[in-house]
Amino acid sequence: MEHNTRPFAEHDGGSDGEPWNHVLAHAAPRDHIVQLYQDQDFLNRAVCRFAAAALANGEGVILVPTLAHWNAFRPRLEAEGLNVTDAQRRGQLTIVDADELLPRFMQKALPDAPMFLGLAGEIIARTRGAGRFPKVRWWGEMVNVLWERGDVAASMNLEDLFDQVSKTQDIAIFCSFLMDNFNGEVHAHMLPRLGESHSHLIPVEDYDRLERAVAAALREVLGPDEARVVENRLLSQYPSSFNMPRAQMLLLALRQALPTIADLVLQRSRGLYTAQGPDQ
Repeated sequence: MEHNTRPFAEHDGGSDGEPWNHVLAHAAPRDHIVQLYQDQDFLNRAVCRFAAAALANGEGVILVPTLAHWNAFRPRLEAEGLNVTDAQRRGQLTIVDADELLPRFMQKALPDAPMFLGLAGEIIARTRGAGRFPKVRWWGEMVNVLWERGDVAASMNLEDLFDQVSKTQDIAIFCSFLMDNFNGEVHAHMLPRLGESHSHLIPVEDYDRLERAVAAALREVLGPDEARVVENRLLSQYPSSFNMPRAQMLLLALRQALPTIADLVLQRSRGLYTAQGPDQ
């Protein structure tokens, strides 16, 4: 699928120096961004960055969280100086409960495409407010609700529909999965599948730490000289499906070309990423 292929600004991530900040703050129409997270704080920070930047830019924002997650997002947005009630009152911010919207278009355990596209179109049109907010962003977690239930086929089907919405409605879409980026099965099966319908991947919170961890893991498994040769060869040949940190691309290229070694490198990368900490 064609996507906006603006590269990650790897050292231009805003005040925190985190590249995902830049990607989310500057999300453009037809971008379809996916985040993998394992802790609530990373999810909060990413979603609020995406929403706050849009509101500051005069864009319309649609958030489709579970109630528990909205209760975590709202105080963070307000702590950053945003008046959530006013934004909702003027129609710039639309909040839709994920658990309430999802059953409205599910049929026989799968999303019904016409029903979903119709509902999404109505929500987007309402947020655009007859031209007051022509540029719209959408973050939601209905795909993750399905994923956490174990309904993988339904989750991926819905992602494909969201990709269609991003193009036909000309909006930026951001979704988040409770998913472990250091899991071999995720690398072997889920990330290639997500690459079919997304333009950008946010795999971890700290890209510099991921770069250090993967580089060290590759040296430990292959030795310094072989690691350099393999890295250069794989990165030059890998057909990247979406924009992502360089170290993440290397992990996926390794999975495709040398799956046995990929498991060892991924396992070691997990240990190094966890042990290094953000300031080392």
